[in-house]
Amino acid sequence: MDLAIDGGQTGLRIGLAESGRIREVRELPGLSYAEGSPVEAVLERIGTGWGPLGTVCLGLTTILDDPDKLAGRLLSMARRVLITTDVVTSHAGAFAGGEGVVLAAGTGAIALGVGDGIRQVDGWGYLYGDAGSGFWIGRRGLDAAFRGFDGRAEPGPLTERAQAVFGDLAGLPGRLYLAPDAVARIARFAVHVLELAGEPGRVPEPLGEPGRVLEPAGEPGRPDPTARAIAEEAARELAGTVAAAARCFAKGAAVPVAWTGRLLRDPGLRAGFEAELTRSLPQAALRPPMGDSLAGAALLAASTGRSRYRTMIRTAER
Repeated sequence: MDLAIDGGQTGLRIGLAESGRIREVRELPGLSYAEGSPVEAVLERIGTGWGPLGTVCLGLTTILDDPDKLAGRLLSMARRVLITTDVVTSHAGAFAGGEGVVLAAGTGAIALGVGDGIRQVDGWGYLYGDAGSGFWIGRRGLDAAFRGFDGRAEPGPLTERAQAVFGDLAGLPGRLYLAPDAVARIARFAVHVLELAGEPGRVPEPLGEPGRVLEPAGEPGRPDPTARAIAEEAARELAGTVAAAARCFAKGAAVPVAWTGRLLRDPGLRAGFEAELTRSLPQAALRPPMGDSLAGAALLAASTGRSRYRTMIRTAER
């Protein structure tokens, strides 16, 4: 048996796998940038009660402080350990190890293209990357909310919604800046920004955690222009990330594209993304992913040959 791990900022999933197929899944809290040692956090979540394993394959969003230590500890219960990023496992799941561009859009955003070569785009984290992601949208929504709150702009639906979700905005910085899960909490505000953008539907489980259903602020049925502008810019950013990753394909060649993550479950954002992608990458052929990141980790764990992702995977064996 193998162990497949998909570790994100809002949730970590562990799958017990056999011959590349997931047999059992456990869901645990995600990995916070402010949690301390990421390696210790991962080891704590995995635990030690798995018995003898063939391979442990980890696809993680977080930056590891000591990957050699992680591999060494896991080798006590497995013959082989594969450590990589979640975009690699997402790609392997989406295309069953074949060619294409996958966009992983949730709390963060990153694309990986595998064609004539390999090209990774964005995924640089909440400080200076992840353009168009859940955090990116939530952060801009809160920026607009605070502009309305302190008088730099007219208060509108985003100010009202932020107050309904977070409470007194005057005290919010003191609560958020000290919170270890601040990135995830800001990212979850994206569902409200997208709802106020006026498109039909909403994310059923925004970024990994059920959200409160609140009455729309402002005039019913009328989109908020500020929220709409944020959603449109997010769609352009995500499409631009995919188009950049597609440069690993020959000019003019058809490019299979798939997306994973909860963010593009929002129908309005997805429609905007698809329209922008058609304009920026006409040769894109959108298709549903064959599997998700956890499925990709299971496939990589079961593989024994030369992997096309080999330069992006840290391997340890005993």
